[in-house]
Amino acid sequence: MVKGQRCVWELLLSPMLWGLTLACPQATRPTLAIGAFEGNAETLVQEVRQRVVQTLALSTHLQITDRLQARALLQEQRLRESGLTGDTPPAPLSKGGERGDLGTNAPLAPANWLLVGRIVSDETRLQIELSCLDVRTGALLIGGVEVVSGARAEWETLAQRAGERMHRRLTGKTLPVGIPIEPLPDEGVPPSRNLRDYEESPYRWHIDYVLEKGWMRLYPDGTFRPQEPVSACYFAGLLKRLQAQLGTFVAYEPSEPNRPISRGQAVILLTKLSESRLPTTRSSYLDMPDWAKGIVGWESARATPLTRERLAGLLYNLMRAIEAREKPSEEGSP
Repeated sequence: MVKGQRCVWELLLSPMLWGLTLACPQATRPTLAIGAFEGNAETLVQEVRQRVVQTLALSTHLQITDRLQARALLQEQRLRESGLTGDTPPAPLSKGGERGDLGTNAPLAPANWLLVGRIVSDETRLQIELSCLDVRTGALLIGGVEVVSGARAEWETLAQRAGERMHRRLTGKTLPVGIPIEPLPDEGVPPSRNLRDYEESPYRWHIDYVLEKGWMRLYPDGTFRPQEPVSACYFAGLLKRLQAQLGTFVAYEPSEPNRPISRGQAVILLTKLSESRLPTTRSSYLDMPDWAKGIVGWESARATPLTRERLAGLLYNLMRAIEAREKPSEEGSP
């Protein structure tokens, strides 16, 4: 191909390739491949996916590749090579069907993680669920699911927020997005970096459980910090994370977000959040639900700041109580 013709061809292709090479390949940066999104409104699903990819493209810590764009470009290349279009074919793609830098045949670096999405919406509400998998093992990363929900009319902001949160999950770094950064319950890291600084905690099994479920996360340095107090801001973010799991919405906007939340207040909010799955029952043990006993009890303990290990204990006990209540009905169903 003549050099001048090739330059023109590259300029024509560049808008199509933004999803293929969103950042210059660097060996030191892990690669995040964007896979398929699914949902009940096809047009909205694709719009949300595009905004998520555009948000992640702002990263200077990840290399982003769009697998769907690569597949579409490969199909177009084959059509041009057939001679049916009358156009000069572009430079060939790599064997994997993806292109490296514009104007070169260098393949993209192998992906470290694969991002897929699920979009659920009705006339007024929208929920975006992003899941990040380890490409090598196929396993979901610890806490590897981001769930963002809100008004459907605000889908662009919600998609941008979901992409920013997932970026913090993988890198521990924020993106330069023009939206308020909501509280994120930790900034999770891949499983290989779990330093297990909670081995001596009496709640270590509970902590393993909530990490596996993604309800709590490790810090970017791989620690859990079991004795650290839970801030009201953190707990508000956790409630939003649990809404999809428990099917109940609880509005909680702390007036002093940086102050620790008390054990008693945390139990009250979790009780409200789970009432659709576990009807509220009171006992004589200072009016505390059974699943909170042993973690929150006497009046003085109610006002004590909640620590991360005790929060893990509350979440574990609550989910086990829900499972125990629902199990008989499942066994008795035809």
